[in-house]
Amino acid sequence: MDALLRLFWGICIFKKGPEEVPASLPLLLILLLINLILELSLGLSVYPLKESLLLSLISFLTLVSLTYIWLLLYRHTSRLLQTVIAFTGVNLLTNLLIFLPLTISWRSGLMVDTSFALINLLALIWILSIYAHIYRRALSIYFFLGFALALTYFVSFSALSELVVAGVK
Repeated sequence: MDALLRLFWGICIFKKGPEEVPASLPLLLILLLINLILELSLGLSVYPLKESLLLSLISFLTLVSLTYIWLLLYRHTSRLLQTVIAFTGVNLLTNLLIFLPLTISWRSGLMVDTSFALINLLALIWILSIYAHIYRRALSIYFFLGFALALTYFVSFSALSELVVAGVK
């Protein structure tokens, strides 16, 4: 477990890449389960259970779908499992280190809305940069193109989320 945390942290600080992640379906399933529980607990601070679950699923499915398409276009589909594990591990780690403490501080009144929004924005920029780094290594492309792909994921997820949340209410 310690080796995995170090690996995902190495990806978060741009020192390691998805090619160093073990290609293990059981590992992906375990990470997905833990991440789903964590994302649900974070989502429940803002949305009801149904919306929180849907948003978590949309996030993952959008990321995997777009990643698969881009890996297919660059003829690197053999890297899909490692890339998805890298994204899931990084997501889990950033949720634990940033968003869980941030949400607890905000919900408990220790942080005002403007501070919460600013820190969320900075965290989003960092996470998009991590995603760009993962795409850069998985697709063998330049960082800025990876960042454009990360932004494409974020915009796609945001648009789909709006549609689903509006449709559920």
